[in-house]
Amino acid sequence: MRSMLKLRTLLLVMVLAVVAAACAADDSSEETATGASETATEAAMDEEMTEEATAADSSTICDADGLVTAVESGAEEGTLAGMADDPVATAASSNPVLTTLVTAVSEAGLVDTLNSAEALTVFAPTDCAFANFDQATLEAALADPTGLLTQVLGFHVIAGEQIASADLSGDYETFTGETITIDGTSVAGQAEIVVPDIETANATVHLIDTVLVPPSVSGAAGDEAMTDEAMTEEGTDAAAAADSSTVCDTDAIVAAVQGGQSEGTLEGMADDPVATAASSNPVLTTLVTAVGAAGLGDTLNSAEALTVFAPTDCAFAALDEATLQAALDDPSGLLTQVLGLHVIVGERIASADLSGDYETFTGETITIDGTTVAGQAEIVVPDVQTANATVHLIDSVLLPSS
Repeated sequence: MRSMLKLRTLLLVMVLAVVAAACAADDSSEETATGASETATEAAMDEEMTEEATAADSSTICDADGLVTAVESGAEEGTLAGMADDPVATAASSNPVLTTLVTAVSEAGLVDTLNSAEALTVFAPTDCAFANFDQATLEAALADPTGLLTQVLGFHVIAGEQIASADLSGDYETFTGETITIDGTSVAGQAEIVVPDIETANATVHLIDTVLVPPSVSGAAGDEAMTDEAMTEEGTDAAAAADSSTVCDTDAIVAAVQGGQSEGTLEGMADDPVATAASSNPVLTTLVTAVGAAGLGDTLNSAEALTVFAPTDCAFAALDEATLQAALDDPSGLLTQVLGLHVIVGERIASADLSGDYETFTGETITIDGTTVAGQAEIVVPDVQTANATVHLIDSVLLPSS
């Protein structure tokens, strides 16, 4: 009996020991799992905070080394090597120092245009560049996505070729038809290339330290921030550009044009194709914006011969604002239709020879009677020659009958 009792006691002790060991193992496993979970959570939070800090501080990353470090430590798709896999707008969206540029491109509706282009050279302002840009000008551009914003962004893009930094030298036509001059690492005399030769699937991208302002808008957008002394030193160019909507009669238009930069004078325009020539003319800034928004710069510049009736800034100022805005909101439709009515393709016609009916770029017919165009406008400055067009400045914007 005593032996049986001892055996039962021994078995009970063994069972209790096994149970205790199992419980201890469960507790240890639970503690290990909990610890691992907490560690993983902390790591994820640290990574998220690091990414957020990088994005939040990107406006303070300005030098080349800082930019490269930020880019290489970000998402793989946005690294210098990773951007090569995607077209340029998509590639930029993964880059941690181009967040403001990506927002601006999206606001302007240019993502598909950039991504679908065969070859581009892009000067990409960093977040630091945008942070140092005049905020009033930036807000004005963002408030006018198909006009001023598109014109500013387009000045940062050379279409049709991917140009390495070592080969950048001289004058280039930009997306909006204006000319940009590259001298070493200096772009348009306004910005420096800080990180060159980033390859994407369809573009060569050079990061720059300043947002470029095209000549056609520098007076209207940038001169508000200039002092009276600076404006005096710059001469009458800026004032003429800023007040061009009030320059309406022939003598005043000629004076403003001849008092501006040499490329935009009546003689100077002869050296460039028509869209480029117009971009240097101080009384055609709204027309240049509209042509850029409609994507017609290359079309006009590459044409063999044109006759163009060019509404002055005064003419656009007199146009119903709702009509103008509706056209700018529909760049490939209404805006192109309106602009096309101002162009006769295939011949350069002097004012003395203008008489009768002519087919325009969009296929509609306009009638010229003396100095009257389509019964809507008068020619105020005739026979301005460009490299591929004869231009007649007119005092009203022509509207198609359709």
